[in-house]
Amino acid sequence: MPTIDLRSLDALRDYSNAELKLLASVAPARLYHAGDPLCREGQHGQSCYLIARGQVDVAKSVDGKDKSLATLRAGSMVGQMALVDRSPRSATVRATVETVALELNRDVFGRLLAASSPLALRFQQQIAVAGVRQLRMATTKLAGLLNSAAPNPSSAGAAPPAAQPPDERKRDALLTVKAALAEWDMSLDDLDKVQVSIPRGQLPNPTVRR
Repeated sequence: MPTIDLRSLDALRDYSNAELKLLASVAPARLYHAGDPLCREGQHGQSCYLIARGQVDVAKSVDGKDKSLATLRAGSMVGQMALVDRSPRSATVRATVETVALELNRDVFGRLLAASSPLALRFQQQIAVAGVRQLRMATTKLAGLLNSAAPNPSSAGAAPPAAQPPDERKRDALLTVKAALAEWDMSLDDLDKVQVSIPRGQLPNPTVRR
């Protein structure tokens, strides 16, 4: 197994040395060759994966064929909801190149939580952050598609570029959103019920830095 510098990952940059040492002991690094699945759609998940090196493809089965929804690279977390529930995987995750991922089992995570381990508390935060990023990516993809589908008077009469058919692109975007929502056991209708609460005395930051 190649040596991995966990601190080089953005998701782990502020972890203490003790936390990184514990993480390495409870979440063993596993090597996946190109094409190897980390998890499969429909199977009941047992583990969460933190991509330490390489990249993976997230795909959902459509009409018997895998449809790629996203590509995740080093520092990304995937399959995180397996740590908190036993629902079937919403998508298949497969290595596209030689990939190293840390695998954290739900039972191990449960024992860490029961012991009030700071590492488990940090991972709870990571689960929430990963879920928000996943949903944001999905909705951004859908919004971009809807904006591109709006009529453009200046392009009237112009031949459309050779690309994926609009209906197929729309289906792909909706699949991405639905897969992201499935991670949180939500439906599209549930989005209307989501409210953002800001603690009293705090104001949202008007600037967003990336």
